[in-house]
Amino acid sequence: MNATRTQAVTGALGADTQHKTADTVFRAIGVALQIAATLAIARTLSRFDTGLFFEGFVVTLAGAAFMRAKFDVYMGRYIVANLGERTGIANADMLRTLSVRFMKRCCLICALLLVVAADLDVMSQNLHPYLQTFIPFVLALPLAGYAQMIGGALRAANRYLMSLICSAYAMNAAILIAVALAPPNPPLALFSWIFFGGSLLGALVAHRFARLVFGAPSAPAPQDEAQRAAWTTIDNEINSGASVGFSNATMLWGPLCLLVVLAPATQMALFAISTRTAQIILYLIPVIALIVAPRLLRQRQQYSGELRRAELWLAMSGLTLVAGIMAAALIASSAWTLDQYGPAYRDAIAVYIALIVSETLATIGRPLVRFHAANWNAGDARHILSAAALVAVVATLALVPWFDAFGAAIGLAAGHATAVALGLWSAMRRPPQPPQAAGAY
Repeated sequence: MNATRTQAVTGALGADTQHKTADTVFRAIGVALQIAATLAIARTLSRFDTGLFFEGFVVTLAGAAFMRAKFDVYMGRYIVANLGERTGIANADMLRTLSVRFMKRCCLICALLLVVAADLDVMSQNLHPYLQTFIPFVLALPLAGYAQMIGGALRAANRYLMSLICSAYAMNAAILIAVALAPPNPPLALFSWIFFGGSLLGALVAHRFARLVFGAPSAPAPQDEAQRAAWTTIDNEINSGASVGFSNATMLWGPLCLLVVLAPATQMALFAISTRTAQIILYLIPVIALIVAPRLLRQRQQYSGELRRAELWLAMSGLTLVAGIMAAALIASSAWTLDQYGPAYRDAIAVYIALIVSETLATIGRPLVRFHAANWNAGDARHILSAAALVAVVATLALVPWFDAFGAAIGLAAGHATAVALGLWSAMRRPPQPPQAAGAY
């Protein structure tokens, strides 16, 4: 019996080691793709064209984020708190229904935008080059949005690596292929269409991952009375919690949208190059945690359903240590890092450091998101995210006219800092509640 038990333990440890090794390898590949794609864009296009490309990037992803905002919040809570046990509706069925609703809305918006673009193309010939650039971004909106939506569901299910693959691997790989095959001095429209192709690939990968993790949705069939009642309750909760989702989207995307409107494209280039480099923190946190905070990873399996304060504090302290190490390393090497993108980006050090701080705060706040999703209190969630969104938008509006991209970076960091501070205060102030007793939206 002891021998059998020893073999079982050894086999489990070996499988766990293989899993961690594979996770580390895929995250390293993700980092390589992200940095290589960013370098390729910065070195191939002028700073102005790089800014235009990332402005289209922001418009697409921000538009999709706002259109699926209330769905994301409810879907994340549905998975984290295992609400399917209460409603009788599987995660796969819920995800399919919400994805269909999101795609329908996106298609309607895209049709409207294409009609407007066609009118402008006829009436304002001087806008023709810009319309050529932004039409692919408009067409990519439902595809990129769907990939991001599935990515959020995968994160809620603790499949962070799959989430990164469907949201980042496809797009970065497409950019690298475009740069490798492009002629000298390629037009910006080429990269816009590559963005569309990467969005399509990302959506296909996301669909496959959703099937692997959540299973295939059940076959369409007439709903019985219990299912209709469950969906009525779900729809009411989704609609009543819309402000939570929109506040979250505003906090994350509001500063970037304001930067698009209030600053020249060259400033967006500085912001985009800096934030895509600072996102290394999100990729490599689990790898560094294996070295400096192994206990954190051992406890990670407990982050589902009802979360306790002790587990939350462990996660927060562990991530603060790991993220602090990563942030210090990135800040220390900031001058060398920006030099790799070319002389045009050397003056982005302040923007880069502010965004490193922002990404660090966002990483530290992830356990709080899971805690509040599992122990749901709609009032607290609404107040936290509304305050964070207000701080981010007001700070950005006040600072961008004076400091351009640096102002937007400070606004984003201020929003994340507000969300972390208020979220931690709320978690420590209220005792955790089971999902069934935590109250609806």
